[in-house]
Amino acid sequence: MKIMATVLLLLVLFLPNVLPQEYAQWDLPEGAVACLGKGNVEEILYSPDGSRIAVISTIGIWLYDTTTYRRITMLAGWTGWSSNVSFSPDGGTLATGGGYHDNTVRLWDVETGEEKRVFTGYRRSVDSVAFSPDGRTLASGSWNRTVELWDVETGEEKEDFTWYMSSGKGLAFSPDGRTLSSASPDGTVLLWKVD
Repeated sequence: MKIMATVLLLLVLFLPNVLPQEYAQWDLPEGAVACLGKGNVEEILYSPDGSRIAVISTIGIWLYDTTTYRRITMLAGWTGWSSNVSFSPDGGTLATGGGYHDNTVRLWDVETGEEKRVFTGYRRSVDSVAFSPDGRTLASGSWNRTVELWDVETGEEKEDFTWYMSSGKGLAFSPDGRTLSSASPDGTVLLWKVD
């Protein structure tokens, strides 16, 4: 019995240093190259250049390098969880919309995981976030029946649109940045003139 315990102890001590996420790579289905994320995954999103992937789950947001599949950082600092994110066009910033208990929009540095800015004033959860093509404006749609446009650099609110629908699900800018579309669970899509 002592010999077996000694052998087990030696095996544990001399195993290579392996991160817990790497254990998940050992038993992948055929054709899969990696297993990322923890908790119930709500959304995944590639950065514009494809070098990063954001995995959004009910317990956090993880950023991974798509070449090595190693975790870069975990974004932390809000009290709820987020099910909607958007990369800036240059891929350096990630916007997250707070759900249920947070009611904020946050901007994060993709390389460091540091929080850059917080947009507050929402009474309900934020359902969608989207960067304009030039990266200077961030749109957010909320359950408080508004779509708001924010100046990314200053944090100032530029404009808000209020409408009759129940929530601001899905936002997208046109390629020229002059039109913003917003979708709602009632099946309606509205087009807004950004200027």
